[in-house]
Amino acid sequence: MNHMTLSSLRFAAVLLVALGVVAPASSQLMQLRLVTSAYAWQNQDTDGASSSHLFGYQTAQFSLAGDRLSFHTYLQGFNDFAGPVKNDPRLRMYNLYLRYAGLFDRVDLSLGRQLVFGGVGNGTIDGLSATARFFDSQVKVLGYYGALPAPGNEVKLIDNPTDNAMFGLRVSGSPVEFAQVSLSYLHKSILPETYAAIRYDTTETSFVTEIRPNAMTEQLLGGDVTIDKGPVSGYARYAFDLEHEQTDRIQLFTRVEAMKGLSLTGEYLRREPRLSFNSIFWVFTLNPVTEVEGGVEYALDHAWQFFAKYGTVSYGADEKSDRISIGANWTYASASVGWSTGDAGELKSFAVNAGYPLFDNIITPTLAASYAHYKLSDETPEEGALTLAGGVVYRPLQALSVDGQLQLVTNKIYANDVRVFLRASYHLSHRLNIF
Repeated sequence: MNHMTLSSLRFAAVLLVALGVVAPASSQLMQLRLVTSAYAWQNQDTDGASSSHLFGYQTAQFSLAGDRLSFHTYLQGFNDFAGPVKNDPRLRMYNLYLRYAGLFDRVDLSLGRQLVFGGVGNGTIDGLSATARFFDSQVKVLGYYGALPAPGNEVKLIDNPTDNAMFGLRVSGSPVEFAQVSLSYLHKSILPETYAAIRYDTTETSFVTEIRPNAMTEQLLGGDVTIDKGPVSGYARYAFDLEHEQTDRIQLFTRVEAMKGLSLTGEYLRREPRLSFNSIFWVFTLNPVTEVEGGVEYALDHAWQFFAKYGTVSYGADEKSDRISIGANWTYASASVGWSTGDAGELKSFAVNAGYPLFDNIITPTLAASYAHYKLSDETPEEGALTLAGGVVYRPLQALSVDGQLQLVTNKIYANDVRVFLRASYHLSHRLNIF
């Protein structure tokens, strides 16, 4: 990271800590969640070959929050103890940031690795974000700037943050009581790493040269509208690609309560393919993908809900697929059937899952099953895939839970694939007086 960026981040960090020191003293709430999980399986291929895998995960979410200053982090360790990447442990850092709330009673600041939700701009940055509130919080302005995280969310800063950065702005407000409107802008730049390649001169003599790809830039401008008035609710989103000067995405959704318990839904989605100018895929003809779906939802009571949906997907050039799904949800179980046909292939599926708490919610047995019958094209044969799972959730304490599940997968690729999933979760919350 260059000197200017480092100096700016250090200054912001010192400023946030100083603001926390001068703020009125109060107790801090410490929260810690630890989740240890393991996923193991030995699959048997159709040719008789087998392979074993054992994935291990350890996640830790920690926060220490006062009235204004707070610290947050989310880490995950991973290792494949018996597989192709055996003894290659990795540590991922999804976030690690300081937050100061209520500067001048209207501004919140966050510094560090953080996830940003800013309309057309969504992603993780190593940098600074600020949210300001105006007119009794009826108008909010979010601004952010930072470097993109290292590949795989490694615990380090990238070497060239200027060429791999994201910044943007979002302004949102409520012009009327039942509606929210926002406008947003995103600018993201990515510079692929240099690499060595073999080339040949006119005499067919080979030589090694260094390839330096050009930086790729993404610029989006968008708007969102959300309404919720009486029996009608809806959502609309539009995004425009400034680099390619074309519409990037259009999305419309609405739900209308026709009568008590009965609702009608409709959704429209149109997406343009996102490819860089220097990509080889630009030599092919690209078409937008358009999806239209309508549905019916019926709530018999608080325990039973039913739904039915029909949708169609258009890929352009008279290519499309149709799908139907029907299902029901109960407090302790759910089931659904699906069917699709068209240029994306044919699929018939069924899925059911259930879980019932026993002994005052201390033990919860779970069952799940799904079956799919599919054809990838008219020329390919029909295939089947079956998945079965059974497990139990044990919660002896409110802060402690232990989960276990046995899974069986049978399909064309794996004649017999048995998997075991184990997880233990612990949550701690305590008041401290550190600052």
